[in-house]
Amino acid sequence: MLTSAQIAQYQTEGFLILQQFLSTKKLGKYLPILEHLVVEGRALTEPQPHWSLEVTEDRQPVAGQVHKVQGVCVVEPRLLDLAREEPLLGSVTSLLGRNLDVFGTKFFPKLPPSGTSVGWHQDNYYFGTNQERIVSCAIYMQDTDRTNGCLRVIPKSHQSQNIRQHQPMTNGQSQHTKVDETKSIDVAVPAGTAVIFSPNLLHGTYKNCSQRSRYSVVWHYIPNDFGLTRFPKSGEGDRHAISRC
Repeated sequence: MLTSAQIAQYQTEGFLILQQFLSTKKLGKYLPILEHLVVEGRALTEPQPHWSLEVTEDRQPVAGQVHKVQGVCVVEPRLLDLAREEPLLGSVTSLLGRNLDVFGTKFFPKLPPSGTSVGWHQDNYYFGTNQERIVSCAIYMQDTDRTNGCLRVIPKSHQSQNIRQHQPMTNGQSQHTKVDETKSIDVAVPAGTAVIFSPNLLHGTYKNCSQRSRYSVVWHYIPNDFGLTRFPKSGEGDRHAISRC
């Protein structure tokens, strides 16, 4: 559970870092699952359902270079155990209550030498809402810094609850918005760290310019009674029950 000071920090800044909440032993449980997904991706020459590849400047897929596994908990349900790990789950229940689902699950391997992730954006742009009854979560399974593509955020940018206009990125992988980058900070963290943040917070990542990968798993916690058209409570698709009273 979060302290009152941590809750206040989350509400004020729009994000909170749960430093190395996963032990080395727990990392050893989940990393082989992600490694297997990377190996599967190396056999791909074209995008497949759930799988997208990095692309060249003229938007041609790069064989074997996985950009993202969308719906990763549909592809690999064992990763749902990661969403239930403590103190992560207890931290989220402090913000949203105990009756939770996760949705929009993703795996970004950010493979060298040019792994990409996302430009500046707000998650709620994709969800069609500006409600704060969602907590976004990124779990870094490997050490991350500016050179291999760490997270960037603009603190307090969630407070207005205004959703900005977004435009397609030049690589066609997602959409992004313009920001004043002088207000941004880098969130460089060691392996086993989770960052939870408001779905209205402006955030993005650097490109991987190193020779190291940067595995991260990303999803969004939501109260079970909160309906989203794109992620319905139907028991199918990429929305999964996590916690029950």
